[in-house]
Amino acid sequence: AAAEGKEGSDRINAINKARKMLVDDAQKEPGIKAEVAEMFIGKTWVLFKYRELTDVRLVYVPARAIGNFGGETDNWVWPRHTGDFAFLRAYVAPDGSPRGFNKENVPYKPKKFLKVNPDGVKENDFVFVLGYPGVTYRNRPSEFLKLHRDVRLPYTQQLFAGLIDEYEKLSASNPSWKLKLDPQIKSLANTEKNFRGKLVGFNKVDIIAQKEREEAELENFIASDPQLKAKYSGLMAKIKKEYEPLFKLTSLNTFGVVLSRFSTTYQLGELITEYMEAKKLPDDKRPNIFKEKNKSQLLATVDELFANHIYEADLAQFKVLITDASKRAEFSDVAALQKFFKGRGAVVEAEDFFRNKMSKSELMNKDYFLKALEMSPDVFEETNDPLVTVYREFDGEFAAYAELAKNAEGNLNALLADFIEVKKQFMERSFIPDANSTLRLTYGYIKGYAPADATYYKPFTTLSGVIEKGITGNPDYTLLPKIKELWQKKDYGRFKDEALDDLPVAILYNLDTTGGNSGSPVLDAWGRVIGLNFDRAFGATINDYAWSEDYSRSIGVDIRYVLWNVAKVGGAPHLLTEMGIN
Repeated sequence: AAAEGKEGSDRINAINKARKMLVDDAQKEPGIKAEVAEMFIGKTWVLFKYRELTDVRLVYVPARAIGNFGGETDNWVWPRHTGDFAFLRAYVAPDGSPRGFNKENVPYKPKKFLKVNPDGVKENDFVFVLGYPGVTYRNRPSEFLKLHRDVRLPYTQQLFAGLIDEYEKLSASNPSWKLKLDPQIKSLANTEKNFRGKLVGFNKVDIIAQKEREEAELENFIASDPQLKAKYSGLMAKIKKEYEPLFKLTSLNTFGVVLSRFSTTYQLGELITEYMEAKKLPDDKRPNIFKEKNKSQLLATVDELFANHIYEADLAQFKVLITDASKRAEFSDVAALQKFFKGRGAVVEAEDFFRNKMSKSELMNKDYFLKALEMSPDVFEETNDPLVTVYREFDGEFAAYAELAKNAEGNLNALLADFIEVKKQFMERSFIPDANSTLRLTYGYIKGYAPADATYYKPFTTLSGVIEKGITGNPDYTLLPKIKELWQKKDYGRFKDEALDDLPVAILYNLDTTGGNSGSPVLDAWGRVIGLNFDRAFGATINDYAWSEDYSRSIGVDIRYVLWNVAKVGGAPHLLTEMGIN
């Protein structure tokens, strides 16, 4: 109702305003965190309320060589041998109410909890997952899939691959840089490989052609009914028209997001510019971080930015972005970038600009930055700082592109609501909303698969496989001496699988998971924990767009490997006793 009669970005703004009002009202109750999730785009929203426990403490975590065994080599890959798990304990006030850390807090005791099955599962056993999958695109039209296949996925994948290459070179040259850059490299690599897998999937699976056939049938269905024709005639053409500008705007917006997200230099310019704009407003009208009561939070953000700043990394990132943009037609008329597309070439021009404009700013000195925060907006404006000038130039143009994209998304929001409604009538059934980080259930079986000709993957890996990888010399396969010692003794205790004649490590199953399901419990037919989900197979990354029995496989750590590690490797059998396991 809030968006009725509104179009474009006005529709998006009205929806977001209504959602915020509902969330704010729900969160007036102490200890409650709320969200309004869009279930069917432009059509259905649901208010979710959660009891939030904020005092959460680490109890047990395995050694890195166990928890990250396989590293990037095995990311999105089967066979897998990663012991990816941790134990946490939530604490509450003595009366059971949620509150932050306090020495007087006591362990939380829920009314219900999941039990653990230390005997695990076998091939073809029924299993299910309860979790919070992030996002899928099953209910989107073919034009959306084309946008991802042709623009979003390849542009982001290539950009991230370039950033990873530069960051890895810097990490290898300086140990202190490696410590700061490793989290960024890991995050970039996770997305890069995921998007690469999706692109492979689009080439192998004819999802878009199938969508187009369904949409042609839908149009015939609309044309065959006078009432539907009067309401929905030309719907697919209208949808296609609204997607057209996004084929250019998606790359431009991604450029702006990546520049802001991965450049500390740019973030400093962004922070102080926005702070000065906020200071022109009454305190109660400012964004939260810029209110006087949150000044300590603002200063902590500044401290963190300077602590993580690596000049060479920001320079490398800027050069990667500009060089890549110089090769793409959609950037040819971006005014803020024209200076880099001529003269001595993009690489040289980008480096010269960064060194002589962005990094020459006095704001790159922390003491000066802190003094600048205390200036009035008028006094700060007179400094005519070059970093702020650069930020305003870039942000002004890229914010305009973002607004154009938002306008198209707003129009699509209304059109896709119609698309969903008439599709339901055509299919004569309801269908499942796309994932949106709300609680979902998926079920299936412990099951292997054949990803390629003459290849079959079994649904279990074992400790012997850990040993095999550990002797390859690959640094991602660092083998703990304790693991090897226990393997040599075949000291598996009660966790040995007789059918495998080994200790199970990871499991494979045909459940429907996606990003956000990492850490979701994998349960057996009696609702007992038999594993923890943490990944999908490389070929299954495409199931964000369409699930298939042929290629959709998810990966989890077998609970028997978890329990064995805690008891035998970590020497903490008392934790098993606490869980009721002998």
